[in-house]
Amino acid sequence: MTLQPRFFSPIGTLRHVDRLGFLTQDVRAAGTVLGFFGAAAALGARPDELALLVCRRHNPQDKHRQIVLVFHKDGAFTDAMQRLYRAHGRPLGFEAQKRWCAVPEPSFLADETYALLAARFPNLLLIEEMPDGKLRIAVYASAGFKEHPQLRLAPLPKQMPQPAARPAAKITPLPARPRPLADKPVLRPAYAAAAQVVPLRPRKLRSVVALNETVERKVVDEFRRLLRTVALYS
Repeated sequence: MTLQPRFFSPIGTLRHVDRLGFLTQDVRAAGTVLGFFGAAAALGARPDELALLVCRRHNPQDKHRQIVLVFHKDGAFTDAMQRLYRAHGRPLGFEAQKRWCAVPEPSFLADETYALLAARFPNLLLIEEMPDGKLRIAVYASAGFKEHPQLRLAPLPKQMPQPAARPAAKITPLPARPRPLADKPVLRPAYAAAAQVVPLRPRKLRSVVALNETVERKVVDEFRRLLRTVALYS
């Protein structure tokens, strides 16, 4: 499986790639962080402008590769990563100072992780160990930034691995819904008689606040007058 970071565009690679194999020797050692600062210096970028993603097998006999993300210490980015993987129930291990984290490749949330990286870092340095033992090293620029630092890059090889084309989703059109029949307007002649007002049954109002007979009669008479008005002018 070849990693293709989404939300990023390839812009180059590092010079003297053969000298950077130490970055993948032991991703659990402090040398990973030191190598990250060394790679940033080799690119001419500040550490907070770059994130390093290393994909390799921790041991040759491991079934799955391990993805290690190294970055400048950032509490907000670390919290966002922890919440993301906790919400999906995926394992994610951080080192003590939270300068890098590791996750097995099957548990790697690619799109979500790349989206967080693209929103935080202008550039991403990807070092991927291929099945034949060779390293693929590329520098990517985030689409979320309009201005990028001037990096010292070597041109990419002519044949960069392209992501596999995803099959187009099959869209099944929904059946047409029958249109509801419009109600025919009722033509009322101008000389139509006013609607008959149904007289109210004489009864006493029962409520917490007891009304006297005079107030009750006024309420009933006003309600009847309102019904006649609505019937005559509707």
